[in-house]
Amino acid sequence: MEIGCGKGGFIRKNAEAYPHINFVGIERNLSVVAVAARRTTEELPNLALVWDDAKKLSDFFEVGEFQRLYLNFSDPWPKKRQYKRRLTYRGYLQSYREAFGDKGEIFFKTDNRNLFEFSLNEFCADNWKLSNISLDLHNSDYEGNIMTEYEEKFSA
Repeated sequence: MEIGCGKGGFIRKNAEAYPHINFVGIERNLSVVAVAARRTTEELPNLALVWDDAKKLSDFFEVGEFQRLYLNFSDPWPKKRQYKRRLTYRGYLQSYREAFGDKGEIFFKTDNRNLFEFSLNEFCADNWKLSNISLDLHNSDYEGNIMTEYEEKFSA
């Protein structure tokens, strides 16, 4: 599952690369999810899109129904008073854990240093196990990174 799937490039590439795995993209902006829908759903039976807010995960999924969550270049909500809106805020992390059940992992990518530091602290405060932490993903030895459209543009 990808929260904030945007125009769907990342989730579509994953669904194409792994046809035996089901993927879900969640986007709250109707015009953006409409673009993603035009680009994806008919040709990929293992991909579904949801137009709604990530706060409502429990309305759509039963406990343990998904095992991996992607948070790619989420809005950093930079003002100090906006911290509860960040998708890595512990309130969200707790709802993800409820949806995962006992198993699950979050793949998080950002180009915002402050959000990165905030998120590391939130993950630790909510007892998430951390692995593959990198300040420079593209020059790390991590294999299997599928880039988002934003990431491709940014890295070019």
